[in-house]
Amino acid sequence: MPRGVAAALTEAKRLGGAVAIAVIVGVVAITARTGAAQYPMHEPIDSRVQALQERTNNHFSVSLGSYRERAANLPDAVLGTTSDLSQMVAVPPMWWEPSMSTSLGLAPQTQPIDIHTLITIALSSSPYVQSILTEPEIRRTEITIADAEFDSIGFVESKFVDTNDPVGSALTTGDSSSRFKDETLIGGVGMRTKTRAGGQFEMAQRAGYQENNSTFLIPNPQGTTRLEFSFTQPLMKDRGRAFNQTRIVLAQLDVKQTSSEVRANLERHLVEVAQAYWELYQARAEWLQRNRLLASAEELHLVLVSRSGIDSHQRQVLRASTAVASRRSDLVRAESRIRNTQSRLRMLTGSSVLMHAHLQELAPQDQPFMMPVDLSVRQSVLTALEYRADINQSIRRIQSMSVRVGAAKNQVLPRLDLILSSYVAGLDGNRSSLQAFENQFNGGTPSYAAGILFELPVANRASRARLTRNRLELSRAMYEFKQATEVAFTEVEIAARETQTAFEEMLVKNQSIDAQNREVAYLKQRWELLPDPNESAVVLIDDLLDAQERLADEERAFVTAQVSYALSWVNLRKAMGILLQFGDLSEPASEVIESEPVEFEEEPLP
Repeated sequence: MPRGVAAALTEAKRLGGAVAIAVIVGVVAITARTGAAQYPMHEPIDSRVQALQERTNNHFSVSLGSYRERAANLPDAVLGTTSDLSQMVAVPPMWWEPSMSTSLGLAPQTQPIDIHTLITIALSSSPYVQSILTEPEIRRTEITIADAEFDSIGFVESKFVDTNDPVGSALTTGDSSSRFKDETLIGGVGMRTKTRAGGQFEMAQRAGYQENNSTFLIPNPQGTTRLEFSFTQPLMKDRGRAFNQTRIVLAQLDVKQTSSEVRANLERHLVEVAQAYWELYQARAEWLQRNRLLASAEELHLVLVSRSGIDSHQRQVLRASTAVASRRSDLVRAESRIRNTQSRLRMLTGSSVLMHAHLQELAPQDQPFMMPVDLSVRQSVLTALEYRADINQSIRRIQSMSVRVGAAKNQVLPRLDLILSSYVAGLDGNRSSLQAFENQFNGGTPSYAAGILFELPVANRASRARLTRNRLELSRAMYEFKQATEVAFTEVEIAARETQTAFEEMLVKNQSIDAQNREVAYLKQRWELLPDPNESAVVLIDDLLDAQERLADEERAFVTAQVSYALSWVNLRKAMGILLQFGDLSEPASEVIESEPVEFEEEPLP
């Protein structure tokens, strides 16, 4: 087990409950860099691009800085609440809690489970988790594919031509031959490559021989060789290392953005695991409550039946029988909910231990956290601005669109290419290409050529339209960034408020249970000690059964508040962006802004 996970488990055991899930999920580290050495990140191209990047980074820093200032002005207390945490006390244990971690008799086997073990199993065994963790590695291959554009290409070519044509001109053969017969073999080996500045370079050594029946071929037969060099360098359109490595940069940014998406998907999955665990806890608590409620109705029914010939009426017995049947049906539904939740946990974790969950009874070992915890909304929002995956994704999208705008601006330029070529040639008789190869270096000087190619589409509408589209997409990405920060503010405020509200609700429900317990005890005592049973015994039976139902409902509502409080901490950490620390893929926004390499356009961002 990784050291970070082991430390998290120890801390979770110490804290327990909702804080345990927050600690466990918050510090689980997943390193997804197995392919980093195989797919290295490329460094920035030139000083001009670095200067542009620094200017754009400053833009992001200023944008986030304004939101940080806004967050710094938030109060430390939870917004919209008036309760004083210092006056709140821990909620005492309830009667059903000791039985939660033991068998309820629903299956022949009992399997103890706890929240941090389920999360660890889900991260290592869930097919869904494994599938989404594969996505960054799939995207990382695009970096190699894009960089492979600059790999050198070796080639070998050959061609043999045997010509046998009728002669239609005396100048074809120079004699009275009726047919022109020619044998030509041409072969070559070479290499071509594209430079990162956009140039196309090719070098080839060609050789061959020719023999025919023409008197004009001297020597005949003859071997020929030719060493050729050619280089084409764009001077405007397609020029520069920044433009030509755009695909690499976009692939790198796509990997980073995908990593943020994977992190968000993992967080959602782990939240589902936590929800399923607490739903199981809630279902088992409800089963215990309904079982106790059924036992009280059966006890009352038994007493009434035993006294049917003495002081109980038939209507009382029928009323108690109806209550027993109704409560038994509620117990059946509670048991079904337990089994359904166990099946869902098996699916979410992919655990081999839980594969036979229908033969096992899963017994939760972790209890909900019952203590009030001081919470700073200001610090929570500041943390969210730094670590939320959606903010990091929006910054990556802006960076990607900035790269695309810069590339589109280059494509608006006219094409102006410098074309250079040179060669040396050799010739020898008797089909000797080897001797011709030696001769190409022994006499004469190299031949060369130089020229330019200029090309500009009339109106250039397509390139200009692409530039306009990319600029609009960049503006849209900027608005999405602003929206993401506003969402972060709102979700953190709501999550913090829900955390406080859930604890306050739990306190109120506890008080309601105490009051309802007193009512049940009072009504039961009145029924047992009533001096004249014929006066209001039927009404008392109805009141007692209704009070028992209300008590069970309040107990169920208390457990719901318990689970809501436990999950509120998970949701708060998710809103803050620290639910899952995803190794080097959980980048703070400040590091995302300063990350290398990114090429940006030469215009100020909106």
